[in-house]
Amino acid sequence: MALLSESVDSGAWHASLAARAEGPNQDASAKVGIGIVGFITAIGVSIAIFAAQVTLFTLLRNKLARIFKPRTYLVPERERTDPPPRSLIGMIRTLIEYHDRDVINKCGLDAYFFLRYLRTLLVIFIPICLIVLPILVPINYVGGKGKRIDGDMSEDRAQQNPTGLDTLAWGNVTPFNTSRYTAHLVMAILVIIWVCTVFFLELRVYIKIRQDYLTSAEHRLRASATTVLVNSIPKKWLTEEALMGLFDVFPGGVRNIWLNRDLTNLLDKISLRDNVHKQLESAETDLIRAAKKAQLKKRYAEEKKSRRKLNLQALTKEEVAARNAEQDAEANRLARVDEGTDAGQEQDVPHTVDAAVRESQHDDRGQAHRRDPSQDHTKMTGDRFNPLHQVEVGLKSVAGVAGKAGRGVENVIGTSHGFMPMTSAPADRDSSPPQPGDSLDVARTISPEGSMLTCSSTKILSKEKKEVRPAENTVRKLDNIDDMFVNEKPKFWQFWKPPPGAYASPVPQGSKQSDGSDEKSTWYSWKQLIPFLGPKKEAVKYDDAYDTEYNMDMDTEAEWAKYLKKKDRPTHHLPLFGVTWLFGLPFVTKKVDTIYWCRQELARLNMEIEEDQKHPARFPLMSSAFIQFNHQVAAHMACQSVVHHLPKQMAPRLIEISPRDVEWGNMAVNWWQQLLRTSIVVTIVLAMIILWGIPVGWTAAIGQADSLLRNNNVLSGVADDKTLGTIVKAISGVLPAALLALLLFLVPVIFGVLAGFKGSKTGTEKTEFVQKYYFTFLFMQVFLVVSIASFVFKSLDQFINDVGKLSNVSYVLDLLARNLPSAAIYFFSYMILQALTTSSGTLLQVGTLFSWFILGSIFDTTARDKWTRNMSLNQVNWGSMFPVYTNFACIGIIYCIVAPLISIFAVITFSLLWLAQRYAMLYVNRFEHDTGGVLYPRAINQTFTGLYFMELCLAGLFFIVVDEENHSSCFTHGIIMLVTCILTIGYQVMLNKSFSPLFRYLPITFEDEAVLRDEAFQRAQDIRFGLIQEEEPESTIRHGDEKPSHLLQDDGDIELRNLQDGSIPDRVDGTTQHRNPVKQVGNWAKSGGKQVGSWAKGGGNQIRKLRHLNDGSRAAQYRRKQREKDLESQQAIGAALYGGMHDEIEDLTPDERDALTQHAFLHSALRVRRPTVWIPRDDLGISDDEIRRTHSFSKHIWISNEGTALDSKSRVVYGKNPPDFSEMDIINL
Repeated sequence: MALLSESVDSGAWHASLAARAEGPNQDASAKVGIGIVGFITAIGVSIAIFAAQVTLFTLLRNKLARIFKPRTYLVPERERTDPPPRSLIGMIRTLIEYHDRDVINKCGLDAYFFLRYLRTLLVIFIPICLIVLPILVPINYVGGKGKRIDGDMSEDRAQQNPTGLDTLAWGNVTPFNTSRYTAHLVMAILVIIWVCTVFFLELRVYIKIRQDYLTSAEHRLRASATTVLVNSIPKKWLTEEALMGLFDVFPGGVRNIWLNRDLTNLLDKISLRDNVHKQLESAETDLIRAAKKAQLKKRYAEEKKSRRKLNLQALTKEEVAARNAEQDAEANRLARVDEGTDAGQEQDVPHTVDAAVRESQHDDRGQAHRRDPSQDHTKMTGDRFNPLHQVEVGLKSVAGVAGKAGRGVENVIGTSHGFMPMTSAPADRDSSPPQPGDSLDVARTISPEGSMLTCSSTKILSKEKKEVRPAENTVRKLDNIDDMFVNEKPKFWQFWKPPPGAYASPVPQGSKQSDGSDEKSTWYSWKQLIPFLGPKKEAVKYDDAYDTEYNMDMDTEAEWAKYLKKKDRPTHHLPLFGVTWLFGLPFVTKKVDTIYWCRQELARLNMEIEEDQKHPARFPLMSSAFIQFNHQVAAHMACQSVVHHLPKQMAPRLIEISPRDVEWGNMAVNWWQQLLRTSIVVTIVLAMIILWGIPVGWTAAIGQADSLLRNNNVLSGVADDKTLGTIVKAISGVLPAALLALLLFLVPVIFGVLAGFKGSKTGTEKTEFVQKYYFTFLFMQVFLVVSIASFVFKSLDQFINDVGKLSNVSYVLDLLARNLPSAAIYFFSYMILQALTTSSGTLLQVGTLFSWFILGSIFDTTARDKWTRNMSLNQVNWGSMFPVYTNFACIGIIYCIVAPLISIFAVITFSLLWLAQRYAMLYVNRFEHDTGGVLYPRAINQTFTGLYFMELCLAGLFFIVVDEENHSSCFTHGIIMLVTCILTIGYQVMLNKSFSPLFRYLPITFEDEAVLRDEAFQRAQDIRFGLIQEEEPESTIRHGDEKPSHLLQDDGDIELRNLQDGSIPDRVDGTTQHRNPVKQVGNWAKSGGKQVGSWAKGGGNQIRKLRHLNDGSRAAQYRRKQREKDLESQQAIGAALYGGMHDEIEDLTPDERDALTQHAFLHSALRVRRPTVWIPRDDLGISDDEIRRTHSFSKHIWISNEGTALDSKSRVVYGKNPPDFSEMDIINL
């Protein structure tokens, strides 16, 4: 929403600029500067908006924690920040003093480098403000053409002299004092040197911070640190054995390989299922609510009738309120306990990490961790511990106007959004050990798509892994040395073939010598690519997903029929032509019962998807794979090496890819398709830049309505009518702003779509694409088009005459150079407006307030809708965030010499924006995906655009300066600026040539130190889990599978028995686990790393590993004790929602991490699980009846009413997370 605010404000002031900017050939009456009075009037509105928004923020900040500081409680503990002080001054002090390392740990590198970019701009502009401004302003003003900043300026206007703030700018120097422009030249060179120096130092700091982050022990634990995405793999190399044999040359070898398959059809089915699932969930909820409302209406009528017969008065408001409170209390009880009906859950959802590890281990043994279908009947679940009971304490503290406005049925603030807190906790939650599959009832973070493993997919994966042969050399045998050479003599016309005796092309590991019988002809290969000529795919036959003999007329005895008629049930029209993304039309498409139709479709899709997941071999292999190495350095070496002997093969190779950041829908796009799509996208972007210039230019023309009316004879009649003229002027002040804001607001959205169409394989690639092209678009439209259009469109006649000249580059540059000084004055208002309105808008969170209190109350009807909105924190689109501020920086640099006063407004702008964005980063926004800071170097390189335009514009201004004798007196200055521009280009090229290899990849020099830190960190973890004693550091220096003796002494009998028979013990902490984050592990690692010894060197090959049993059991015991201790002290909603959850990968033992990582990069279509149709429980028994009937109709639909209910006003409330929640959703592997 901050970006939207910026777009609106930008649009308003672009139109303002267009309305006031001067043209090159204007008469005296039109050449008007902006004085102090006019300037104060112009920014008065923005100051009023700033004051109003800051006041509202100050009043509401401590009352609406869900809106203004959700990161203090509504995120996993690792990401939480301490609540800011209640006072505004204390909050500002906290923002300034907050440690940068904490920002990196809490928010990630992208957020840190964005804030650092704003701070870098302050480092640039503050010296300019302190040095350049005091020198150039007196030079421009003293003895200048115009001397009146305010007051009556009619004399200066008549003489076409600069007035207002123009008297402090470049154009106020008289022809008699052109020698003063030497000062401008010197200051410009100093500014260029200073900016280039700052950029050099910043890039050095960037690579240092990024290298420290990537080589930290916490980051090296993640799969993304050691996994590489390899694209364009040749067909003969597209096997696990071939890739294993190829990449095992790198240090440490390969750990996992995931071959990607083209699961586009399966993804389409999953997408369709998600839509049908939401539609069914909404329809069932609407049916239950409608029946409840009808029952209440009927009860009220009967009650009124009976009381009238008995001559009794109607119930008083107090009596009605008491009865509603009793019903709300019952709804609260139903929502917070696990007493509900559940049916159709064939697969156990691994609600906890332990369950996910057990499932992975069972699957690795080839066993399906699946329920017995014979036991899959409608069940009534028992009470289990739910950590949400502490929520009410945190919510009751909110009061005031906001509390009244948003008060919900539970009599707490409306930011609970249907959440029903628990009032008490179970007395004994560890009395009996939990069973596998028991859920931890805590809410997950925003993860709309499924990220959990299916039993079938993991089983298939383990089966495929068993078929991989050892990675010894199986390429060619020495007994036939002739196979290593190409002895065939080419024909005289086959000039493309090498001469005889060349080495044969490399053969992948495991490949067999081909006799040529199975080779496909060239025509056969091409025919497969031609539509309708390729081989026909055999249609897969699926079993019936539902009871085809089920008669829907049997629902006449359903519970809902007691209160509703059949026509009252939800219905909808099928989409036009059967195309899912089209809409239905009344009287054209078929009208169906929504619930019946969705049941059939959901059952069919569930069965087909699960069947396809069991047989991934049905889908063709794609030419890409994820390869995980054992060592981080090996992954970086693989990315920087020339892997294949042919161009465009096994490239590009991407590293630092999070499993959540993969764009699985684009994995099937090969290199030539991506090249074709890229050319199409670039063409579209260029067309957008050109075509968008037309409406943007016309917004400038509309803003010039006043001048058009005065200077155009055709429109003189409108100007003579004062009333009509006033209306036109009013419209010209509002309409351009609205149009330009709309045009700019849509651009990042369009670029995001284009990035996906281009074939970006990761979210990081999409973000980089948007940053690159959005900045180009903004600079062209906001600076060039608006500035030039405001000059040309001063009069309609002048516009018509100048249309042809706009194709002349020299005319455009001359036009820009002549009008740049006067146009700079209006960018003062533009900069200060952005500082005031955008910063205050970022603090107030207008969009979030509107979304929460307006949109949420209107559109959120189901429990899942309300739960999702409550758990969904603001996300930042870095690709569209950086360019906005980079454009500000370019404008400030361009005008810092021409109009040095802009440096003051630049400092104010970036200071206020830094404070506002810092608050939003620390307390409001959530960062689920991080690019690793790769946007920062590009932002610095884009800022060079401001330097280049400053140099070119100054060169043009120097060339047109004439003295009193009309001679060009600054021609040499212009030449110097052009030379400086060439030197700046060379400097940027050398800067990127030196630093660019380190922008993404790690050097070898860090590996040994990183291994030491890994060992120190692991020792700290072992002490934390109680695996070793802190006073016995020598016990850590063990090798192989040797186990410390004191560990055996603490093992229980069950664990000893499991150790003897080789089985893995179940954890004792079960579902309600908790972890205490590592507070000082990093500092300990720095000091303790010296004690590790030289045995840790050599790439970490000799790192000691404890046995899985002891790691698992001791870590589980530690987490159980920490959970019991911490849950007793948790009072806020965040602690209740996320208490007991493993949100950090370092909370897991190495074996647990390995077990979970085995499926980290498995295609999401193979990992997604059957969703739950989550409907509210009611006292009429309608939801229970719907569940039974749904289960009778099909066994392939999972439907449940656990943890949700209806209140006294038939509104849906919930008290726990959806049944299909998994703790795995918040762990970033």
